[in-house]
Amino acid sequence: MPVRKIKAGPLERSYTFQREAINEEARTIEVAFSSEEPVERWFGKEILDHAPNSVRLGRLQDGGAVLVGHDHDDHVGVVESATIDSDRRGRATVRFGNGALAVEKFNDVKDGILRHISVGYRIHELTLNKTGDDGDEYRATDWEPYEISFVSVPADATVGVGRSSSDVEENTITVNEPDKPEPEETTTIQEERTMPPENQAPAVQTNSDELLTAERSRINKINELARKYQLTGEAEKAVNDGITLEDFRGIVLDKLNSDTRTDTNPVTHIDMGKKDVQRYSLLKALRACETGDWSGATLEREASFAVADALGKDARGFYVPYDVQMRDMTTGAANAGSELVGTDHLGGSFIDALRGTNLAMMLGADVLTGLVGNVDIPAADGDGTYYWIDEGEDGTESNIPTRTVALSPKTIAGAVAVTRRLLKQSDPSVEAMLMRQMQLGASIGIDNAVFAGVAKGPTGILKTTGVNTTTIATAGKPTWAELVDLETKCAADDALVDNMAYVGHSNVIGHCKSTPRDAGSGLMLMEGSQINGYNAYRKNGLAAGDLLFGNFADVVIGMWGVLDIVADKSTKAASGGLVMRVFQDVDAEVKRAQSFAKVVTA
Repeated sequence: MPVRKIKAGPLERSYTFQREAINEEARTIEVAFSSEEPVERWFGKEILDHAPNSVRLGRLQDGGAVLVGHDHDDHVGVVESATIDSDRRGRATVRFGNGALAVEKFNDVKDGILRHISVGYRIHELTLNKTGDDGDEYRATDWEPYEISFVSVPADATVGVGRSSSDVEENTITVNEPDKPEPEETTTIQEERTMPPENQAPAVQTNSDELLTAERSRINKINELARKYQLTGEAEKAVNDGITLEDFRGIVLDKLNSDTRTDTNPVTHIDMGKKDVQRYSLLKALRACETGDWSGATLEREASFAVADALGKDARGFYVPYDVQMRDMTTGAANAGSELVGTDHLGGSFIDALRGTNLAMMLGADVLTGLVGNVDIPAADGDGTYYWIDEGEDGTESNIPTRTVALSPKTIAGAVAVTRRLLKQSDPSVEAMLMRQMQLGASIGIDNAVFAGVAKGPTGILKTTGVNTTTIATAGKPTWAELVDLETKCAADDALVDNMAYVGHSNVIGHCKSTPRDAGSGLMLMEGSQINGYNAYRKNGLAAGDLLFGNFADVVIGMWGVLDIVADKSTKAASGGLVMRVFQDVDAEVKRAQSFAKVVTA
């Protein structure tokens, strides 16, 4: 039987455990952490053999670590015992510590907020069981679990898909395979399966281990993106067709843009029924969050759990599903909202409401909603170079300069005061008013950050490296020639499009409306709502002398998850009210800096 070696990092499998197995007094939980359920890996289907001599339990039995989310810095407990039972499952008893994080996570487990466990393990030896049209099947006949983690949501609620961990070194797996007729010297099994026949390159002498490592990296990264954005079908096709990671990122971006325009992003929607959407009460959830008693808000609690599972992230207080944020509270038939509504109430979509008040969004900025994890958007900084050539002459190779626009979640927080009497109301108009207050505060904060940037938030257009500049003689008082020069700078970079606009502080706009272009025409710098033939807008989130010209479709705004709300009952405890603290993860980046020009003072 031939033997080969492959490199592999740590792997993970996830399971749902029963809360009945909790011993509150001893602070212990009994969990099943492994089974022989097949799992798809980059090398084929993987089965963990549960014969007693196949599992190295020493690390778990010797006080194995209990972590949160496989983070070695979040150590919350210890493995008290670990066994392989007669039903061929691995089981363990874990005990939580008394530290602040351990107490917090143990309470989350007791309350049903944290419901999944995941085991981290290494494989030392694999044996090829069988091959077929659907790929190879391997049995891990020597594997070693080394930690157990509590996780918010697994990639699969029954058995999770493995992920690599950057803080644990790779190990080498021994792979036993049966004899195969006439093996190719320069091609591995994995290469044959993933390279499309129509693109099959001639055989070349190469290092098969390096090729296998590169191919494994491509597949793992494509699958990681697919899990984040629920694009399993697209990932499978990309892997089989040999599509590069960069090309697959473009596929993900196209899909995100399509989903956000139709408001069907699967991460932000939890498919609540129409009646449940109408029954959902923000005020009920607030009252339950304040008191800790969710018995009267079971729908709201389950909806928050469903969002947490979809996002893979626990709420600070409770999540408001996007299904609810975009509902229309209108009079209907019995049991469909009519018993709650006295007159027509329009709740509307939180994101759509932002678009109606946020200047950057109104000017055409791309908005990506329902994001999970960091997002890399491929962007080109220029065009390829073209040449005139003679018949039979080869064209000169030219590379298109590319870069990555990276979005990562940054949190904007706001506060809305709710009085004791208002908290006791149930009319949808009250909830609509609270949603409008949250929307207005978020809109102003996000919009200001998009234009001017903020220390703990987005960089902002004005602070983005590479934005064109026009030097003006007097701060806040541009001349006609200086205004036109902003357009000229963008035109020189081939960035002029139909929807260009000027945006300036009120002081600058006031100056432009009251200052003549020249001595004889009688025209002002700003005529009506336009400067130099382009629409002009006031923006008081800028500094007093700021003026910006550009194509705002070259701004992308990312929105992670949904509204996360915490009921702060201590701030207004004396009056019996509370403060509704609202959190939303957002980021914004400029896709092409040359599409903008700003003024600077000499």
